[in-house]
Amino acid sequence: MGRFLKFVIVEASDIVSEGLAVMLKQMNAGFRVSRLEGAGQLSSHLMVEKPDVLLVNPLFPELGSIQKLRSNLGMPDLVCVALVTELRSQRDLEGFDETISLFDGFEQLREKVGKLAHRKEDAEVGEKTLSQREKEIVSFVVKGYTNKQIAEELCLSSHTVITHRRNIAAKLQIHSSAGLTIYAIVNKLVKLEDIKS
Repeated sequence: MGRFLKFVIVEASDIVSEGLAVMLKQMNAGFRVSRLEGAGQLSSHLMVEKPDVLLVNPLFPELGSIQKLRSNLGMPDLVCVALVTELRSQRDLEGFDETISLFDGFEQLREKVGKLAHRKEDAEVGEKTLSQREKEIVSFVVKGYTNKQIAEELCLSSHTVITHRRNIAAKLQIHSSAGLTIYAIVNKLVKLEDIKS
């Protein structure tokens, strides 16, 4: 598992939360794990930590619904895992992406965390895909258009074009025209003959 993840564990039991933290760190030394003993300060902690995965005991009365928590935090993609310490009804586990139980062994935990890591990576790949407008701007850039010319062609302000270009660079991690040109050709956004020498 090469993916580094940030976990927040919300569990009152020191034995459960510390044991889980140790197992997570044994899986990958790069995993960051923080802990809360209750759900009281959960919202503020999550806003600061911005974890990839929330492991929470579904019994905390302050928790409320997972959908509402995600909505209130503005974190719709937060991966939420029910930390099951006793038998629960399926209704108590609604909205959770996964469950981890006290009865899970190390290999089961590794498998579940691996699935969560892949889910997070897939979501990040989706975030890196360009919008249709960004693709149009890339094609104009590699064809040699200036920001002002692109703005005129697409009926946008130059400021908007610059913002789009900044977002494109951040998503693709490409910061040169040559790199953008290669990206555009490989992804069939432009034809080789459309590019000015």
